Amino acid sequence: MRVRVTLALLLGICGSAWADYDKGLQAWNSGDFRAAFDQFKPAAEQGDARAQFHLAEAYGLGRGTVQDYQEALNWYRKAADQSHPEAMEKLCTAYFFGENIIRKDEAQAVNMCAGAAEKGKVYPAFLAAYAYDFGKGVSVDPAKAAVYYKIAAEGGNADAQEALGRMYFFGQGVAQDYAEAAKWNRKVADAGKAYPQYLMGYMYEYGRGVEANAEEAARWYRKAAEQGDARAMSALGYLYSQGRGVEKNEAEALKLYLAAAEKQEASVYPMLGYAYFQGSGTAKSEAEAIKWFKLAAAQNDAQSQYMLGYLLEQQSHHAEAAEWYQKAAEQGVVGAQESLAGLYFSGQGVQKDYAQAAKWYTQPAEQGSTYAQYILGYIYEGREGVTADPSQAIKWYTMAAEQGDARAQLALGYLLSDDKLGKTDLMSAHMWSNLAAAQLSGDERTAAERQREFVATKLSPDQLIKAQQLARDWKPKT
Repeated sequence: MRVRVTLALLLGICGSAWADYDKGLQAWNSGDFRAAFDQFKPAAEQGDARAQFHLAEAYGLGRGTVQDYQEALNWYRKAADQSHPEAMEKLCTAYFFGENIIRKDEAQAVNMCAGAAEKGKVYPAFLAAYAYDFGKGVSVDPAKAAVYYKIAAEGGNADAQEALGRMYFFGQGVAQDYAEAAKWNRKVADAGKAYPQYLMGYMYEYGRGVEANAEEAARWYRKAAEQGDARAMSALGYLYSQGRGVEKNEAEALKLYLAAAEKQEASVYPMLGYAYFQGSGTAKSEAEAIKWFKLAAAQNDAQSQYMLGYLLEQQSHHAEAAEWYQKAAEQGVVGAQESLAGLYFSGQGVQKDYAQAAKWYTQPAEQGSTYAQYILGYIYEGREGVTADPSQAIKWYTMAAEQGDARAQLALGYLLSDDKLGKTDLMSAHMWSNLAAAQLSGDERTAAERQREFVATKLSPDQLIKAQQLARDWKPKT
């Protein structure tokens, strides 16, 4: 019997609270704030979260009662503790930005924003995502950021749609998915946001998540460029330089590159360097080329460091050229390695050092540079600071000779005929000398002919016929 009485009592209290809230809401909506306050207060005190929220609103706005921010905060908290969505949303923004008596507290804000987000509140979802994305009050957590961005994006928040598109594009907090990136970026690109327009251009240019279409790429890049997006200016300029999706126009490409450069878009510095170096869309200007390559080189662009070294070397600034070649060479630019090796070999701008020359010639030689192969052969014959190594000398001379380098053929013919190296092969020596004589001119040809005739004196008639046949049948390796 007691249970029944208690249950009936509870139902009566609950029903009373609901009735008070409903009356209060009617009064609030009709503008009778005092009557609303009088109805909300008892319902709030009985634990009705909806009434607690509206009572907080009344205190906060000073409607139906004197304005009292502390009382407003107390009642917002009570409602939020019961997961009231609007109360959590209110506290989310108040703590996130600081409002009235509430001091900015990003950690508190994230708790409230996340709770409101899970109740479907769009803006709190965006703020929670932003907090996890950039570490505001919490540790950076891209996966959580993506979850909340998605809630906000699906609710129509354009900033969240842009952020989600970016996360799918780069694979931040989610598996990289260009199709999803295109879906979300398109929504905000259509609405006029520049960065998503740039990303749409990139996806159409390279066929990421959409079918490759250079014309569409140019269209999106142009939209972003017209809003001042420097990356889009750079990308559109490149399309003009190549005639992809637009009619080739090197002058227009240069114009776009310069506009991007004014916005400190570093990606265009190398392109401007090449434009002035080659005279693409403008008159050739070594000074302008050096200016732009120097800016790119300072950004650690390896190819620009190499080109800067090359132009400085042409102006006989060998020491400065060596510095830039070194930087590019250490980043693996083969041309820079070969050029730096050449400076060490000749002693221009640096102390002559055959060991350093050999070090830097090695990778170009391994990648097929016959000049580097020939010089390595020369060095390993035994030069200052480098111990003679006949096997290495023959190895590098052979690689160059087999590609048709006449000087390497001459040197190889000599080494293979020299008894003191212990690598004698007279038949091959004659063949290489014969091939060299057929290509060289002047004193070099005379030396090759003399060497060929000298080796012939060491061969039997049958061996000589065979050696000559080897030369006739020889073909360069490709």
